Amino acid sequence: MNDNTTAEQWGEASVRHRAAFMGYWPDDGEHPSGPKFAGMTEKGIQPGHIILIARRHDKKPEIVGFGIVSGKCARRLKNFKPPGDEPFGSLRWMRPFKPWSRPPSGIPLIDALRHNAALAELHPDWNDAHRKVCKWMERQLGKKRQAGEQRGVATNSEDEGDRLRPSAKPVSLVELQENPQLDHVVRTKSDVKEVRKIEDKLLHDYRDWLKKQHRNLLAAKYKRLRCDGYEKRRHNLIEAKSAISREYIRMAVGQLLDYSFQGKQKFGDPNMAVLLPKKPDSDIEQWLQHLNIAIVWQEGESFFDNASGQFS
Repeated sequence: MNDNTTAEQWGEASVRHRAAFMGYWPDDGEHPSGPKFAGMTEKGIQPGHIILIARRHDKKPEIVGFGIVSGKCARRLKNFKPPGDEPFGSLRWMRPFKPWSRPPSGIPLIDALRHNAALAELHPDWNDAHRKVCKWMERQLGKKRQAGEQRGVATNSEDEGDRLRPSAKPVSLVELQENPQLDHVVRTKSDVKEVRKIEDKLLHDYRDWLKKQHRNLLAAKYKRLRCDGYEKRRHNLIEAKSAISREYIRMAVGQLLDYSFQGKQKFGDPNMAVLLPKKPDSDIEQWLQHLNIAIVWQEGESFFDNASGQFS
């Protein structure tokens, strides 16, 4: 409804639900953007196309995120209260979806954004700025277009598939015996205090690191549960651990999945990550990527992640 005051809230809704919203209705005869966005026209958006949610504002690019369209358009979203009580015409789910708040360096994003169009098609085949933007998105999504493929359609990248394939380690079947993994690990009070001390320092260092970027890390409570960190703007859910051993990371995975489920109605599907004092082995990284859980680790006074800067 051309209400600029709710733009940020709509952006947060897109990140939370991993979806793009269109104000015009799918059957709107006066505004072609509505039917085209909903995939109701010959050249409309179809599953497999990439949508970039961004705009030109105050002569600068503002970006929310981008992703690959999955399924048909939807006209309703359960338990969703639109910002400013504005209705929306339709939405498109995106799987995968990459939240992205900072314009990428070296990519002419501003040249691909129109001043006032609700929906604009990019033409990478003949526009150089559009080509660079599309290649950047495809690279971040782990996708690439094949020769002769329809515009905007993405396919799996073989390199990405190889990278995510589990490492080849032998697995054997044995008779049921005493399982050493079921043994109780006994820790003294001093051990527990030391672990909490390390985790608290790691979490506070990470929070201070985000503050330098004008970002805010909070905590979300789920009844009696409390997550280590939640960044509302990027919809990031964080669980910190004091060590990179599998024992600690398995615990973090369970906590993240539990927090994500408990808070689903209020927060939707969050971006999940384990915060660690250093980067773990590649087999753990592959396992977590399979679960759509990222890794954030500390190096000196800085933090890095394996999610294209989503958490760092």
